[in-house]
Amino acid sequence: MRTKTVTIMTLAIGLLAAACGGGPASGSGASVVDDEPEVEATGTADDEVIDGAETDEAAEDTEHATTDDEAADEESAEAALGTRDNPLPVGTRIEMGDWTLAVTEVTLDATEQVMAENEFNDPPVEGRQFVLFTVDAAYEGEESGTAWLDFSWAIVGSAGNTFGTAMDDYCGVIPNSLDDTGETFPGGNVSGNVCVSVDADQVDGATIRIEESFSFDDTRAFYALS
Repeated sequence: MRTKTVTIMTLAIGLLAAACGGGPASGSGASVVDDEPEVEATGTADDEVIDGAETDEAAEDTEHATTDDEAADEESAEAALGTRDNPLPVGTRIEMGDWTLAVTEVTLDATEQVMAENEFNDPPVEGRQFVLFTVDAAYEGEESGTAWLDFSWAIVGSAGNTFGTAMDDYCGVIPNSLDDTGETFPGGNVSGNVCVSVDADQVDGATIRIEESFSFDDTRAFYALS
């Protein structure tokens, strides 16, 4: 019985670790709610034909066009909206899991606001600053969800370091914290702040990373800080 219990616990821990660790390093696993309409390409050139065959010039143009299209597709794939290389603008609403949400406001240096919120808060570690951002989320699932549990947040600095899990990344008691929002049922909406202590020299060019806390899918998206 003891061996069976340990095996079950080991399997459960492994599944949980896989869920938390999923997601591409810099890719986007979210869908933009209000996506830009596709622009239809217009204007085509008539192929020059001699005795039913393409001329060398027409064939060369076709080859170049194909190469250009492939290059454009590769560039688009590498910089898809919501990736670290092409982060979402603040205010962009996305679908992720059973929620639609958006980062609606960013305060790059919120040290004064955080220190004023609670007299026992400590200032940021030397060389750091508190970055505060507001999240607005609506639950669209069939049962219920809790925003601060369903998602994990971090800031990826311009040098590639991730902030949001270590003790030095903690801001203390913050105003209108997202952690204070509770269970949300279909049609419900919550809004609150998330705060991360970040190296000051990595704030310029940094991104906000969001991903589902418990998912086997690749769910990850990035917002620009400004």
